[in-house]
Amino acid sequence: MTRNRTVILAALCVEAVAAVSVVVYGHLAVVAIAVLYWIDLLFLMGRVCVQRLFARPTRPVDLDRVTIPGERVLLPFRLLKHKRGTVSIADSLPPVYPKNAPMAVTALWWGSIISVPTMLVSALSVSGRFWGNPATPFLLVGGTVAAAAKSWLLLREHAETGAHEYEPPVAVNPWKRQFLFTLYAVVLFILSESTASSVAESGIEETRPGVMTVAALVILLRLAYSVRVSHTRFGDDTGPENRYRETKPSADRLISWLRSRAPDRETVTLTPPSTPDRRPLETVEPKPRSVVAAGVLNALVAGYVVDDKLNDNSFYLRVLSLFLLLFSWLFLLSGAVVPFLFINGLVLGLLAVLSVLSIAHMRLALGEVEYRFYDAGVAAYDRALGEPQWAVPYDRIEDISVESGLFGSPLWLDTGTVSFERTDSPPEDALADREPRSSIAFVSDPERIAELMRSRGGQ
Repeated sequence: MTRNRTVILAALCVEAVAAVSVVVYGHLAVVAIAVLYWIDLLFLMGRVCVQRLFARPTRPVDLDRVTIPGERVLLPFRLLKHKRGTVSIADSLPPVYPKNAPMAVTALWWGSIISVPTMLVSALSVSGRFWGNPATPFLLVGGTVAAAAKSWLLLREHAETGAHEYEPPVAVNPWKRQFLFTLYAVVLFILSESTASSVAESGIEETRPGVMTVAALVILLRLAYSVRVSHTRFGDDTGPENRYRETKPSADRLISWLRSRAPDRETVTLTPPSTPDRRPLETVEPKPRSVVAAGVLNALVAGYVVDDKLNDNSFYLRVLSLFLLLFSWLFLLSGAVVPFLFINGLVLGLLAVLSVLSIAHMRLALGEVEYRFYDAGVAAYDRALGEPQWAVPYDRIEDISVESGLFGSPLWLDTGTVSFERTDSPPEDALADREPRSSIAFVSDPERIAELMRSRGGQ
């Protein structure tokens, strides 16, 4: 086996900064490299997100069917899991698959949540001498640049070796480092408190050699691990079936476990849709205001917009937020204004962030969709991706109805949703991708659209 120099160079980017930090910080060296490695883990979560976006979906797992345990998994940006087509962002990188966005955003979402306790520990428990050290701004900036360079090198290597062609998005899961990231607040607290205790008992001069030795040993162990990875993951066998053979068993085990958590039923995958070469007779688009309103409602009720799916855990979070808002009034009535403002600011800030993300979700899912009506059928076409999302002949449509209520027309902005049943394929719950393929959402004059479809279908 040969070494992969890119992997080693990527590791040296961060470890070089860590080595300098050991010399500069002395008795605080362990705390300094712990902060540096947390920055490295932050970029790891971002790299996981990007690699999942690049992964070609070769072995799909319908996570909407998975229960862990007893709870249905409903990922963020759930409507994008049905998107067909790719987006090219650079010639040197693979195309992005929007349908992988739910898995990719999940990494960032959990990473941001888990980062909160770590930041609190770093602010409250890490010694003031560390934050007051003149080298700390250089450590933070240099660590960020080094971690970004490392992630870029590994991302380029991931693309050049073609790993994205064989690893499905669910298999991009460095669980050991993600587990460490989850517990990092505890790790940082222990290191900070042990350093402070050693200094209090033995003094700075007695503590410095031992701490620097431990920090140097950690750096050497990380470098040794990087060299090992460069051996095992990138070997002499350059065939596509051998490049990532060490990651394949773990990917297979993860996929098998997820499928074992899904109900045991036969699923059917739809044939990719197509559209006629001629121009459509008519086109309609979702109204932008209604798409934005749908995003706000989707954030408030934790789903149920467009596809009638409700995220159980997120719904409980909304109920808890409402309870906190009501509970905060007890503080106000007792004259405690500061806790009242803090709780309301926290809850309303969370809802604002969720609303912004949900609006982006709806705009990506529906913002560029165009419903095209032909002689024989109707199709939903995504202009940004340049791909038809679904198509159905008129004579395979029945039970056409117009929804002008809360979710069919969010905030009653003079739009509606045309819903219908399809007879050209299995029922929705028998499909591997239960896509919202039986509605024309948030269009003006939905009654006219419904009548057009009835007349074309002979209903």
